Amino acid sequence: MKQLGMVLGAGLLALASCEDVIDLDPVDDRAAVEASVRPKPISGGTLLVTADGLAVAADPDRDRVYLVDVPERAVRGTVILEPGDEPGRVVEGSEGRVHVVLRGFGGVATLDRTEGTVLARRWVCPDPRGLAHDAERGELLVACADGALVHLDEATGQERLRAVLEPDLRDVVLVDGQPHVSQFRTAKLLREYGSPTSPRALDDFQAHVAWRTVVDPESGRITMLHQLASVSPVPIEPDPEDLREDEPLPYGGGGGFCRPGIVSAAVTTVDPDGAIRTTPVPNAALAVDMAVSPKGWVALALPGRATSTVAVLPSPEDGCFLVSDEAEDQGQVTAVAFQGSDTLVMQSREPARILVKTDPFGGPVDVIELPGESRFDTGHEIFHRATESGLSCASCHPEGADDGHVWDFIGLGPRRTQVLDIGIGDTAPFHWDGDMGDLDVLMVEVLAHRMGGMRQSAERSDSFRRWVFDQRRPPADAGGDDATLVAAGEDLFVSLDCVRCHAGPDLGGTMTTPVRGQDLQVPSLRRVSLRPPFMHDGRSRTIEDAVRDMIVSTTAFDIEEDEVAALSAYMRTL
Repeated sequence: MKQLGMVLGAGLLALASCEDVIDLDPVDDRAAVEASVRPKPISGGTLLVTADGLAVAADPDRDRVYLVDVPERAVRGTVILEPGDEPGRVVEGSEGRVHVVLRGFGGVATLDRTEGTVLARRWVCPDPRGLAHDAERGELLVACADGALVHLDEATGQERLRAVLEPDLRDVVLVDGQPHVSQFRTAKLLREYGSPTSPRALDDFQAHVAWRTVVDPESGRITMLHQLASVSPVPIEPDPEDLREDEPLPYGGGGGFCRPGIVSAAVTTVDPDGAIRTTPVPNAALAVDMAVSPKGWVALALPGRATSTVAVLPSPEDGCFLVSDEAEDQGQVTAVAFQGSDTLVMQSREPARILVKTDPFGGPVDVIELPGESRFDTGHEIFHRATESGLSCASCHPEGADDGHVWDFIGLGPRRTQVLDIGIGDTAPFHWDGDMGDLDVLMVEVLAHRMGGMRQSAERSDSFRRWVFDQRRPPADAGGDDATLVAAGEDLFVSLDCVRCHAGPDLGGTMTTPVRGQDLQVPSLRRVSLRPPFMHDGRSRTIEDAVRDMIVSTTAFDIEEDEVAALSAYMRTL
């Protein structure tokens, strides 16, 4: 493990001693609070700081964009967007413009940074995520979840090119004018023209969930903040005596200062010559955003922590860090950026504020309050805050979805993380085996028993249930397949009686049925193209593999390859 990095503040994170044992009995009976508008899952990366010190902070919870003068510590303007716009990534354009991804709207807004007004709104795709500005070509590049990389004329908004890459795109960065696009669940770096790059496998861990990808415009070095997920067998029936720091914690969670759980963070750098270095950050609970200063310092947003939700490492190679036990009024930081070489700017989602530190490793924090009512929500809080094991629900279900990982659970075998963002309210019982009758059972068994969290009161459980059931993203359709082929696939889907199990508006998710000798929950096919590998055990790497497997396993039909292609094309539109 690398030498401990320096951090914000001087104190240390209070740690349980090796003799402490997590108590599974307490119930969290604090009063539940529900926001008037339910906050979105944390995605991070909503902050831009320009060279002259203007912070542009997108607020997906309040559908606003704040313009803050960092040197003067003053709010210069607030841009009120349409309800449900869900602003995300922000980039600086030309001629005093800034551009903001609107994930809920499905496009990009262009703002006048001086006047604080919306100049244009452009629809791009159902679920845009990443955004980059190509000054030489006068283009905006928008990376969409469905796999489309869309080139827009910055001045007119007209579409110049729509390249269809692999599904589940996240960030887009430019190196020597060539787009590099991260893939969210796999943490791969794709190129519009060229072969992909992946973070290195690390011992018994596999790279997943590329939360944030940035590039140094001078050196061309790409830095990615992502997760690592264990490929070792995971216990699901821990004994209370196993909850000590010197023994495995529930669900394989870490129990020591620099001891990773089954999910932890990592920073990977990719140099222009192709050299790749991956450094684990084992004690970062739910790291969702990253910024790299010209001096090489790495700031991390850690909203999974109850306090001290920011850390700074002297370099990407310093993986384990100390954390100060600062006052809670720091807020829940979800985005970070540097102004110049030294000043760290942080965005807190709740309460809404900008925080500024001229010395990232110590000294006072200047707080700039932002307008807007509270978006504190108990369900959202339970989902994102880490338990004693360092895990949160969002560790395996980032952005309220899934991490794409296949776990090896002792006694169960391989099980792929199930998806949440397709609306699971009517899909009980839960888990692939249908062994969780309702969400209350799941919370007691998984959140408390396996993850080491507290059991929740009925009121708090209800708030959690409502927030989770509210998660639903739009269909993922990149439009890359021929419409005739898609129509033929839809006809086959009906004629082959796929609708017998994949029924209803979500094409599944409502029944348990025998498959290959075991009873399994039928998954919804909504957004299915975004989440390989497929099947309960991840046996199918592609949609085509999954189609062949299901036809063989559940029907007596023979299927030709042109029919496999048609069915797969149809599923990519769902």
